[in-house]
Amino acid sequence: MKRSKTRTPFAAALLLGLVITQPALCQSEPADDLVIMHATLLSPERAAPLQDAWVRVSGDRIVEIGSGAVDPGGARVIDAERGYLIPGLIDSHVHLYHATGLRARYTDNYAALYDDYMQQQPRSFLFHGFTTVIELNADAPTNARFEAAPLHPHLVHCGQGVVLSDGFMALELEGAPVGETYPGYLIDSHAGGLVPAGENPAAHTPEAAVASVLGQGGQCIKLYYEEALWWPGGAPDFRLPSVGIARDVVEAAHAANLPVLLHATTPAGHEFALQSGIDILAHGMWEWTGQSFTDPRPAPPTAAIAREVARSPIAVQPTIQTIRNTASLFDPAVLADPAWADAVPRDYLGYLHSEAQVQREQFIAMFGEMIAPGGDAADMGAAQSAFLRRYQGLIWSMSAEGAHFLFGSDTAVGGFGWASPPGLAGYWEMQNWADAGIPLPVLFRAMTIDNALAFGLDGEIGTIEPGKRADLLILRGNPLADVNAYDRIETVILAGEVIDRAELSARRMVTME
Repeated sequence: MKRSKTRTPFAAALLLGLVITQPALCQSEPADDLVIMHATLLSPERAAPLQDAWVRVSGDRIVEIGSGAVDPGGARVIDAERGYLIPGLIDSHVHLYHATGLRARYTDNYAALYDDYMQQQPRSFLFHGFTTVIELNADAPTNARFEAAPLHPHLVHCGQGVVLSDGFMALELEGAPVGETYPGYLIDSHAGGLVPAGENPAAHTPEAAVASVLGQGGQCIKLYYEEALWWPGGAPDFRLPSVGIARDVVEAAHAANLPVLLHATTPAGHEFALQSGIDILAHGMWEWTGQSFTDPRPAPPTAAIAREVARSPIAVQPTIQTIRNTASLFDPAVLADPAWADAVPRDYLGYLHSEAQVQREQFIAMFGEMIAPGGDAADMGAAQSAFLRRYQGLIWSMSAEGAHFLFGSDTAVGGFGWASPPGLAGYWEMQNWADAGIPLPVLFRAMTIDNALAFGLDGEIGTIEPGKRADLLILRGNPLADVNAYDRIETVILAGEVIDRAELSARRMVTME
């Protein structure tokens, strides 16, 4: 489905426990018919804003759009008072099973903290305007928990990631049979991939892997090219996918009308993407092999790969916030942001300020000599800041070459750090793009129609047009002029249901006893 030596420490993700409870939420009752009046309508298919616009909604659908006078009849009326009406936003890279910065080894209160976090999680995505989220490595219990919440964004997912029988993800299972955790795993027949004892290779072909994802309700395929260059002492022996097996997966996925994403962060991984025909890179290229951690510019061969990706049909999710997540260990301003109070429960924020802080010294002990030999926390912080600046520079250069970017936050990324709260990390990712010099109209499209097109959702969402689902936001600022307008949401409309943004805040949750 085609659209026309640095070692970076990012610990691999571990699945966490699951919850199914959610507190009651005060909210407006949905009306069968709704008219939004006096809006400045911004929709990515329009060349200019529609002034004094009105939108009529019936049930969960947009049925009519116009400007000027309108007779609302018996419909409920919302006066936007010249506010900006935009489509609901799409975050196309989330992981719903992680709670940012939380590990059982850091606290005796893990279960209660996790439960509270997960109760608030769907509301926090909505608080920041994300009416659709796309989970790239799903499991059924997590999906069920998320969708059991009284209010939650629409969930699209890729099912489980498609992993090799002897690849990096299988390595993390520490000897447990790969089929127990990843029943749809793939055997790389082009490279003599491992056939586990007693297994039938015919059940683990590209076609079988795609069928497994479809059977899980998945709407996309995720592959991995993880070299684990950040592994302390050097990466252990595991298999990387061959170009041949990746091409076969792409062919099988496209036959089922599914896009293929690739987790890759190195020059070799991005070159692999170019060779194998995948549709979306789930990260940019932040690991520049053969260079120091803080080199400001990539070596010519790395720059050439980035340029080739930018000029290719491959879409890229920059996920700059993934790097900021690690850098948060050394940046006190992150936890000082007052926006945390709307994103996570009060007790959870208290945990991040206290018990979670042990991560900093653990990170230095594990990666300090690799990143800033002989340095202290200040040196580590400076190195992380330099690393972030160099990556933003690469993203800017790719943008100047015409790269096709898709918006994804990687919420909540695993590993060390705590800067990946639901919804808020997405807003920070918007600011990351703006700081990198990405034009705001490009960001707007990336969070709306471009994400919708890339995942085959453009018949439902991504624009404000008759027939589309009524996922809408009313903002008190122009998002094409100021990225901070995305934090001035006044009203969230989710499939025709009107929700006051303030009702979605974590401040409204009952805290743990």
